[in-house]
Formats: sequence, C-alpha cells, structure tokens
Amino acid sequence: MNKTTFIQRHPLLTFYVLAFAISWLGWMPQTLHSYGLFPFDHPILNLLGGVGPTLAAVAVLWATGNRDGIRWLFSSLLRWRFALIWYVFVFLFWFVVATAAITIGILFGQPLPTLKLISWFALPSVFLMMLISNVWEEIGWRGFALPRLQEHHSDLKIVFIMGLLWSIWHLPLLLNPSSPMASLPWYGEILFSLSLTAIYTWLYNHTRHSLLPVSIFHAMSNTVAFILLELSVYVSSYLFVVGITTTVAVGIVLLFGTHRFHRSGNDVLLTDLQNPEYLRSQPTRS
Repeated sequence: MNKTTFIQRHPLLTFYVLAFAISWLGWMPQTLHSYGLFPFDHPILNLLGGVGPTLAAVAVLWATGNRDGIRWLFSSLLRWRFALIWYVFVFLFWFVVATAAITIGILFGQPLPTLKLISWFALPSVFLMMLISNVWEEIGWRGFALPRLQEHHSDLKIVFIMGLLWSIWHLPLLLNPSSPMASLPWYGEILFSLSLTAIYTWLYNHTRHSLLPVSIFHAMSNTVAFILLELSVYVSSYLFVVGITTTVAVGIVLLFGTHRFHRSGNDVLLTDLQNPEYLRSQPTRS
C-alpha cells in the first residue's frame, strides 16, 4: 500500500497525526524553553502550533488530489446567511457565561473584581486578533474532521472523540508555565473540551455547516478569557465557567438526543455539504 492509498483509506487518522505533529513541533520547543531545555523561543513557533489543524487538513486533501475539497474548506468561512439569533448567540454567549461565573464566585465569597477600562477599549482589536489566530483550528476541527466523523458516528460519540483529542492537543500549553492554560486544573480542561465540542457541533449543525459562526464563537471565548485575565479572575472563575458550559452541553444532548444535535436529526453527507445546490436549498432560518 503506497502513502496516497493509506491517506485515502484513513484520512481522519492521517489528519490528526499531522495536526498533532505540526502543532507540537511549534509548541513543544516553547514548553522546553520555559524549563531551560531548548535554546530559544520565537513567535513563529506559537504560530506554527496554532495553524497545525489547517495545515494538516490541506495536506491530506492535497495528497489525495482533492483540490476542490481545499476550496470548499475555505469557502465555508464565507457562508454567512443564517438566522440572526445565531449571531446574537456567538457574540453574547461568553459574556453571559463570564458574568454568571463571576457572580457565582462572589456568592461563594470571592472578591468583586475591579473593572478596568482598558479591557473594554481593547475588545475590538483583541477579538480581531483572536479571530485571526483561532480560525485555523476551526478549519481543521469543524471544517475537515467533524463532517467526516458525522458520516460514521453519532454527535454524542463525536463529543468524546473530538473533545478528548482536542484536550490532548493542548497538552504542550498545559505544561508550559508561561501559558495561562498551565494554571488550570487538568480535569476542568478535559470537561471543558468535551462540553465545548458538544456546543460547537450543535452550532455547526444549525448554521448551514458554516465555519464562520464557530470561528466567531471560538474567538469570543478567548476574547472574554482575555478580559478575565485582565480582571485577575481567570483562574478563580474557571471552574464556574466550566460548570455553566457543561450544563449547556448536557441541555443540548437532552433536548436534541444523542444522534444529531439538530431538530431534524437527519444525517448530512460530506458530498451534500460540498454540493452548492444542496447548500442553497437549506433554509437560512433554523
């Protein structure tokens, strides 16, 4: 069996191996550098870590001669016609969660954080920076992996597959003392990854399988995390954020069932998603 045949038969396995290899090639030297075990650090290493999922997806599609798949992968970022309520959701969800988490913390005796104007003035630029840096994850996870997993697995099973792999993918950041993630409990990070995967899948299913809303949602989560860091409540409110997010994820499963987190519950094949006529036939309100 030659390499191309192996990739054609195992595109998801190849994708995940490449995504981990590329990202860790960037992040592991940074982690080792923080312990004095690597001679230098450089921003390009962090960039390489973030773009790993997209580079892996493009490499698999290119190796199998699927040039149209590459075009479709990036064009799904421009699919913006879906119900207004989803725009409201992706932009406001994390503000609501953060506010609730801080409030719960105060009720449990944590001090009221001091508001800093710089956090609010910096929001547009922080959001844009997060969007540019986080979109490379979504192109890989939701653009490449999710629709292929949905051809063979239920959404609940996908939550555990994607969620656990996503959590492990972050391991170099969890081990890097210079990363904010290093201060978070590992069990919270795993539960958070699982819960987020459920919400991302539900959101993807309801927004015409577009990468735009999930990319905005991802960017907003890190934008609000920036605010929590500025308010010095990032660590103290983290488990409350995880608890609220997990509650939302459980609600999605209970409401829509385990097969597809969508009211129709129908399977959509990857060939359907890559068919412009099929996409045009889908309602923009859901």
